[in-house]
Amino acid sequence: MPGSLPAFLKILTFRLSLSAKRAPESYESELLEYPLKAIVAPYFLLALFFSAQAPAEVTLAFGPCLQAYVVNGEEKIVLPESSLTLTNGTQQLVVDCTAMLGRSNDDAFPETGEAFILLFEAADTELTLSAPHIQTRQQMKAFNRQRNFRLTTAAGTSVNYHVEVLEKEGFQVFRDYPKELEAFNRTSSPAAIRMQLPGLADADTDNDTAGHSPKAGGQGAQDQETVRQMLRYWYVQADKQTRKEWKNWIQSSN
Repeated sequence: MPGSLPAFLKILTFRLSLSAKRAPESYESELLEYPLKAIVAPYFLLALFFSAQAPAEVTLAFGPCLQAYVVNGEEKIVLPESSLTLTNGTQQLVVDCTAMLGRSNDDAFPETGEAFILLFEAADTELTLSAPHIQTRQQMKAFNRQRNFRLTTAAGTSVNYHVEVLEKEGFQVFRDYPKELEAFNRTSSPAAIRMQLPGLADADTDNDTAGHSPKAGGQGAQDQETVRQMLRYWYVQADKQTRKEWKNWIQSSN
């Protein structure tokens, strides 16, 4: 009896009765609709999949006075108020700030501050690197001393970074920033990228130091590990006479 039909059968009967009242052409459109959905849906899912697999990137915009010279070891000029795209991970830049300094616009002259190395981590984000507004030589000196860059996300959140001056003696106009950066990265500065020194894989190691590693979190331990690597590297590079002189000097120093 109809009253004893289960609930789902009642719903099915009701939908069939509605379908029976449709015009014949509605069935034709429905027959076309389902194959179309079957074709389009997989392509839609594939588009979503490949968009999710697209390479992740970091966009870095520069403030008014900042210019980059080296980006992740590669010589690359990035002008003020422009941007560049980076891959996710560790970022290392060589930048400086050039501002028009003077008592008025008539006697203003462009002056460039120190060259800085910045090291930071970033992934899947848009960042802005800026410096304070600089109008006087005193402000430029303060910026060189304080190194108060601002590295922020699009939401205004500050991003941590390490910064160090890339120092150079003598005339500062013509500089080989990639070469200077390579030498800097051999130091123990927090802004340096630890690099495997050439020749270390073939270097002879003493039994007293083999298998030992510096303690995690100890800056002094990290510094000494860098010293040991450099000593081993230069020892391998030296000829027999130089090694002999080196050993004699060590013995006389003890």
